[in-house]
Order: sequence, then structure tokens, then C-alpha cells
Amino acid sequence: MIRVRFFFCAFFFAVLLAACAPAHPSTPDLSQGSMKGYELYSWQQGGQWYFSVLTGTNREKTLTEIQAPEARLKGVEALAPVLKKIPAGQYVTWSIRSGLAFPPDAAISQVENICKDQGLQLSIVR
Repeated sequence: MIRVRFFFCAFFFAVLLAACAPAHPSTPDLSQGSMKGYELYSWQQGGQWYFSVLTGTNREKTLTEIQAPEARLKGVEALAPVLKKIPAGQYVTWSIRSGLAFPPDAAISQVENICKDQGLQLSIVR
């Protein structure tokens, strides 16, 4: 009887933890917009440029979150459809820090044009 009770308590606790866990920051719901806008990051790895778009928050994202495989977008070609899902009028802040970098000016111009065409307010923090 004690084992059964322990099992049910453990199961209930596991379900409760799973339900309370925050959604992974690297998979934002872009269709609804965000009160704090979106954060755009870029870095070069193996000669290729990668990007990630995360929901804006009041906390600094870790490099692990930013570069998570499920958040990683390879090249501007992969970034463009993600930016096009964000509703017009939303803010997108593009910044870098240690471990991150801005791509060449041509790629930056492409991203700026995509944001402009989509009606996004892009802010590049250099």
C-alpha cells in the first residue's frame, strides 16, 4: 500500500512539474506577437552564418539557449521565413555579445530589407 501511494505521489509530482515548466524560449509562437518583441542573434560557425529568433524577455539569454539546435537557422534564407511570420509592428532587437557576431554588411542589409518589408521595427545594437 505504501508503494502504491508513493508511486501515485511521484507520478503526480512529475506531471505537475511538466505542466509548470516554461515553454522552450527557442520555439516562440510568432503568430501572436510578443509584448517584449523578439531578439535576433547571429554567429559564424564552420564558415556558415547562423541566426536565432527568441521571444523577448527581461533576462539575458544564455549562449546555450541562443545556439540550441532547435533555435538554429542556417543562413539568411532560413531566417527570412521566420521573420515573415512575425506580425507587422513588432520590435526585433539584433544584438551580439561574446560568442556571437554580426554577419557581413550584405547579409545585414538583407535582414534589414526583410524586416522593412514585413513592417518590423529592427534595432541593431552594435
